[in-house]
Amino acid sequence: MDDKEIIDPVFCLRGLQEAGTLACATRAADGSPRVRFVAGLHFELDAVYLLASRGMPFARQLLADPRLQLLGTVRKGVYVRLTGEAHPVPEEEQVRWRLRIFQERPYYRELYPPYKHDDSLVFAVRDGYFQYLDLVSMPIQRVYVPFGGGTVPFSGYRIGETCARCGSCRPACPENCIETGDPVFRIRQENCLQCGACAEACPRGAIERVGD
Repeated sequence: MDDKEIIDPVFCLRGLQEAGTLACATRAADGSPRVRFVAGLHFELDAVYLLASRGMPFARQLLADPRLQLLGTVRKGVYVRLTGEAHPVPEEEQVRWRLRIFQERPYYRELYPPYKHDDSLVFAVRDGYFQYLDLVSMPIQRVYVPFGGGTVPFSGYRIGETCARCGSCRPACPENCIETGDPVFRIRQENCLQCGACAEACPRGAIERVGD
């Protein structure tokens, strides 16, 4: 990551847009994960719009459980992920956003000819959070950014109050992102690989995984 780059929602939206086709994760009715590639997308500063056929499992899954994740590869080893909920746009706005997607993705007109336009459904993701992950930089860079009215839940490893400051965790960290501290050591979350090596090395069990 360039030191001059500011990782904000606009930067992350641009990363997803430039990635083009994104991986999208949803849940099936039985709770099992489903991942597919999606390209029927349109990006605004306040929302990501996506198109799905009403009869396909993708649309049915979102109608039953709106939670999803969109993942794009910005370049080799650099990724942007959006976590949020996708809800159908109001019926009176369906045509507007459908035509916008058709305009930007001309081949979708062949998939959805005019007499089948009503077979498609447009969803919008307005609230959630981004994760920017750069595995090429040394150390790695991990940045979480809220989107819309979303909040960022903590996810990673945390050193607790039972830390004895023995230093056993520091050589175990492949990113050298554990700093001495008072009263306890501290993990630089923006550089943490979240591999758990520090927790395994801690003799007091003072390092715990928080979140998923």
